[in-house]
Amino acid sequence: KKMGRVFFDTRKNIVDITAAITILPGDSGNVFMINQGAAYAITLPAPALAQRGWNAEFIVGTVASNAQTITCVGTDLFHGLGIDGEDGAAQTVTEGTGIDVITIISGATKGDRVTIECDGVHYYYQAFAADAAHITVAAE
Repeated sequence: KKMGRVFFDTRKNIVDITAAITILPGDSGNVFMINQGAAYAITLPAPALAQRGWNAEFIVGTVASNAQTITCVGTDLFHGLGIDGEDGAAQTVTEGTGIDVITIISGATKGDRVTIECDGVHYYYQAFAADAAHITVAAE
């Protein structure tokens, strides 16, 4: 008996962001395309509300001269690292623990991205950028 092709639809839900937004627990699994046409904040729910397994990805889709910040309800809740390509020069790995703000700078490169996962207590991020300092982290 000949078997036909069997596959599952594994496309991700893509959501465009052009202004300030509060991400909801039900937004888990989304890929958010960032438009830098305006400066705005992206606020994640408190990790206890997001719950264990919550995840999202943020990708720069439209580059312009405005920065975006990613924060969450609570303080010192982001832990992770950022890696940049720096056009073949010395790459940088930026470690961050107890972070409050992830900033995608004005004029980042199309495709720069931040992935975030939650364990119900903290958020864990990975940032990938074409050049140094395109994605920065800071404690408040």
